[in-house]
Amino acid sequence: MKFLDRSCLEAARLLSKRADDRLTLIERLALRRHLAVCGACPRFARQVDLLRHAVGRWKQYTQD
Repeated sequence: MKFLDRSCLEAARLLSKRADDRLTLIERLALRRHLAVCGACPRFARQVDLLRHAVGRWKQYTQD
């Protein structure tokens, strides 16, 4: 399962990519595996999700 190992930098890249595009199966599995063992990256993932949600709400507000 070495091919699923990702560094924090690679995980951050995948989290950013996930905000805009669909990840491949291998990317999703690798990210899930990394998030399960890393202490910092799950926090970053929540921050990315929060920002994505906030931008979506802002766009909706400005269009009304």
